Amino acid sequence: MEKCVSASSSPYPSPPPEIKHVVDSAESTPKEGFFSPLIQSHTNLDSLWKNSISVDALSCSMARLCFTATPPLISPNCSTALCCHCSAQFLQHHTSSALQDVKAQFISVTQMPRQQLGKPEVMEKIFSQLKDHFCDLMMDQHCDLSILAILQASSVHHITRILHLVIQNQHKLKEVCMHNHGSLVFQKLLEHLKTPDQMSAVIFAVKRICVRLSKNINGGHVINHCLKLFSPALTTFIIDEVAENCVEIATDKSGCSTLQKCLHHAKDNSMKRLIQEIVSHASLLTEHPFGNYAVQYVAKMKIPGVNAEIMLQLKGRYAQLSMNKHASNVVEHLLEFSEEKDAANIIQELMYTQNFLRIIQDPYGNYVVQRALQNCKGNVYKMLSTIILLNYPYLHTHPYGKRVLTFVQRRKNYEQRHI
Repeated sequence: MEKCVSASSSPYPSPPPEIKHVVDSAESTPKEGFFSPLIQSHTNLDSLWKNSISVDALSCSMARLCFTATPPLISPNCSTALCCHCSAQFLQHHTSSALQDVKAQFISVTQMPRQQLGKPEVMEKIFSQLKDHFCDLMMDQHCDLSILAILQASSVHHITRILHLVIQNQHKLKEVCMHNHGSLVFQKLLEHLKTPDQMSAVIFAVKRICVRLSKNINGGHVINHCLKLFSPALTTFIIDEVAENCVEIATDKSGCSTLQKCLHHAKDNSMKRLIQEIVSHASLLTEHPFGNYAVQYVAKMKIPGVNAEIMLQLKGRYAQLSMNKHASNVVEHLLEFSEEKDAANIIQELMYTQNFLRIIQDPYGNYVVQRALQNCKGNVYKMLSTIILLNYPYLHTHPYGKRVLTFVQRRKNYEQRHI
């Protein structure tokens, strides 16, 4: 098999007459306008391909461009059999090069005054050149101001066209929303939406990738922006999707934050459904490193009857939960934000457990007991403080136990001074 060697030795077969003008123009024609002549050459090559030009002849001619490029695009030690691979590398290189050309032209054009930039003929020219590259430019750190200039100069019709370019491909939309720069630019696009149709289109596009976005820090910002900008009638579709995948989202590092934002913005039936999903999975979420934040958030909302439902889910496990790094925070919130009679039920379960002394001496449990002392009154407080003082010999020298003991003694001294 013949080997392709360096261009200087010129071992390649001469390009067929049919494509010689393509090769020559690709090497010599200067760049102009939005598109590189090489991209135009690709169109010609595709046409020639369809007209059954020899694959080997075509590939070798493209390889000639690869070898003579500065720097060379591929190794000269490549067999003719691999010329198709060379062609793929050639196309990939010049596709990237073409994107850079478009980017440079785009930045240049958007520096003109807004009145001129907003002219229909200018916008049409921009759309015709950017339709295949807009999402890529959104993720480019050097193009954010240029895209903002386009958005500010665009009419409602043009905003609709831009929106279509961004959301028509679900994979590309997800990539943009999860990108550091793309996420910020997309949020700016959301701020320029004016019509109900535009807003509905975004909501239904985001809904399809909602779970994945919720579990990404940049994607979470996009969802939060939708929740802030759009009406509850629209955002309910996103919140319902979050509720449908509550456990998966709540147990994710970024997802738990997104879930709390949904709780903050949810209204009426959407809120009820989301809260019910959290309550029904409270036993699992309470002990989870991230899921516990969702239960804490619901407890802080102090919705009548909801905390009582959570307590019912956790009943019989408060001693164990109080000594768990994550669950102890949930128990504290239930003691602080629940009705007095409901909090008393938790305290009584803790007092009468065989492990109560161990809870007081636990790195996390001692905070639960202190919170219980803060949020109980009357007979419940007397019983709790009495049991703690009876264990004085085991607490006064213990690093965690003495904190609880000190709390009881200070309150006792305070009450004696104010009798």
